[in-house]
Amino acid sequence: MSLVLQHLLVLTIVGGAFAFVAWHALRSLSGKSSRVGSCCTHGCGHAVETKRPQSAARERVVFIPSESLIKRR
Repeated sequence: MSLVLQHLLVLTIVGGAFAFVAWHALRSLSGKSSRVGSCCTHGCGHAVETKRPQSAARERVVFIPSESLIKRR
């Protein structure tokens, strides 16, 4: 494969990735539905879980303090 063709292929892939991210970022900033930033502390599937009846048990989210994450010797 020639060097020019390789450069064109790489630039096309990088340009496509940039266009994809820019498109979704603009949709998110304009207030339309987008997948960028749609996850919350409950995970990405939380929107599906909210359709369950309220009697179902809720998963408890527990945050661990950063002091507890230090490796003890």
